[in-house]
Amino acid sequence: MESPTAVRSGPKLLVGIDYGTTFSGLCFALSTASDFKDVKPWTAWPGGPSENDEHLKKAPSRIAYAEENEDLDHDAWGYEVEPGMVSYAWTKLLLDQAARPTEYDDPDLMKAADTGLMRLPPGKRAKDVVTDYMKGMYRMFTRALKNAGMLVEDEIALPMPIEYWVTVPAIWSEEAKWAIRDAAMDAGFGTRPGDTINLIAEPEAAAHLALKDSIRHVDDLVKEKTGVLVCDCGGGTVDITTYVVEKVAPTLKLREACVGVGGKCGGTYIDRNLHKLMTTRFGTAFTSLPPERTGPGSTFMQQFESKKRSFSSTAPSKRPAKLRLIMPELVRKEEDVIGYDKTYGEILLSHEDMKYCFDPVIDLIIDLVNSQVNAVRKQGIPPIETIVLVGGLGESPYVREKLFIWSKEGDMRLTTPWSGGWSATVCGAVLRGLEGSIVEKKFCRRHYGHSLSKKYDPLTDSKYNATKRRVWTDSFREQEMLSGYMCWEMAKGDQIDEETEIVSNFSLHFSEEDRRTVEHELYSCSLDSPPDSIDHERVEMVGTVKGSFADVDLSKLECKTDKAGKKHYQINLILIIQLGAKEGTLLCKLLMKGREIGKTTISFSYR
Repeated sequence: MESPTAVRSGPKLLVGIDYGTTFSGLCFALSTASDFKDVKPWTAWPGGPSENDEHLKKAPSRIAYAEENEDLDHDAWGYEVEPGMVSYAWTKLLLDQAARPTEYDDPDLMKAADTGLMRLPPGKRAKDVVTDYMKGMYRMFTRALKNAGMLVEDEIALPMPIEYWVTVPAIWSEEAKWAIRDAAMDAGFGTRPGDTINLIAEPEAAAHLALKDSIRHVDDLVKEKTGVLVCDCGGGTVDITTYVVEKVAPTLKLREACVGVGGKCGGTYIDRNLHKLMTTRFGTAFTSLPPERTGPGSTFMQQFESKKRSFSSTAPSKRPAKLRLIMPELVRKEEDVIGYDKTYGEILLSHEDMKYCFDPVIDLIIDLVNSQVNAVRKQGIPPIETIVLVGGLGESPYVREKLFIWSKEGDMRLTTPWSGGWSATVCGAVLRGLEGSIVEKKFCRRHYGHSLSKKYDPLTDSKYNATKRRVWTDSFREQEMLSGYMCWEMAKGDQIDEETEIVSNFSLHFSEEDRRTVEHELYSCSLDSPPDSIDHERVEMVGTVKGSFADVDLSKLECKTDKAGKKHYQINLILIIQLGAKEGTLLCKLLMKGREIGKTTISFSYR
């Protein structure tokens, strides 16, 4: 019998996974595929309407638990979740909840948790809910592979290995990236011997598909030494990265033009604006209704989603859009209520009402694009000639119209992929596995570094933030120290690749009875000029690196003995963190005199 290792040394199955804020997708191709057209989006979603496969390239990112819904005998996800069920959506936005808000985020985003738009089941974290949803995706996918004869019950004897590529927003924190990777693995993806799981930034994946598709259909759209801006407008985030086209043939090659930008101002921001409008207009008549009536996935919001997808600058008629929603408090009133038809139980939305929901989002998207255009101009590199619009919100007629007008005024061409922008990201992820990276140079989006202590001076340092910093006594140096000074080792705007490392040199003092472990906190900051201390609110802790040096020979270390005869040691260590690994994780190792010691891991607060 042929050994599993020998069997698995041939072709691979490449799978892209896009867990989105509102919709999720899955694509696949064999590693022997010769053309990007061989990348196939998944359309056989459980519970999906079979008569409209074209629109089944993605499934709703919703889940309903059997323990909260009496009519369910198992957890429902995607199209299986029906209006009226107790369900959970927009969970992806909660994975990066700890990140500091930016000027491009929906200012009322976190208030959505109080209104029931974003919520979590009792006893579950955001990562747990994402894992449960992905378990449904994994069961669906592996069942199909078994039915096709590509997977056998004995997983060790799988005919071919699988390489997974999970898409993530480029603006996400390291903690959020780690959480989505953990969720995918806990669901089953990438856990069999020989399988691998990697992360790819959503704008990069979208660019891979969109530009390859454009080259095939339009001769002059992608030209060497020109700038191409990819604007990925999704349900939760808007992610923008600009590339300079280095080479078109025989192989497409790009490099990042400058540091990308983004914000949490995607399509769900429009939904939140609708809720804000309804609250202002109808008060408790609307807010007293349960989330099952007005939240994501409800009949009410499904009606609005349909209106949202077709909304454009030109109103087809003066008739208002109608959304059926029975509000008993208004029905009981004798007088009529503006914007509500009591007879039919319908909310009436004018064209101006729809603009109220859309325009704040459009403004932020244009601000993001404009900031990127200005950043490219300052670099003195080839100007942006083409804007590629992808993502679910990118297919909105109103968004396209507004961006088209803005682009034309700036002498730029707006385009969308010929194959459609909705599934560009997940299909582009498979292309990354098939063809390798087309982006040769990238820029670091944040500053990275660690905090250190300096000698404490009560005359100049007394106003430190005691909630973040502390004064302590260094027994080795016999002096008081103040913690919390930042040492930035990787700058925002530095060029990075898969081999880029953050190297931290530091000394650790300990006594004989102390545990020989080290906890080293890694920080980041997205400001252009990083602060000098952790007092600043925009300095974020990435995670805690934990290492051990229990086997170190104490006789090789510098030693001092205090007045009580107690020995204190100093150990000089180097911490290396690989930043750009394709696995999407921060790979850490601890060195002493050039030799790796102990086991080093990084932990995050979500665990």
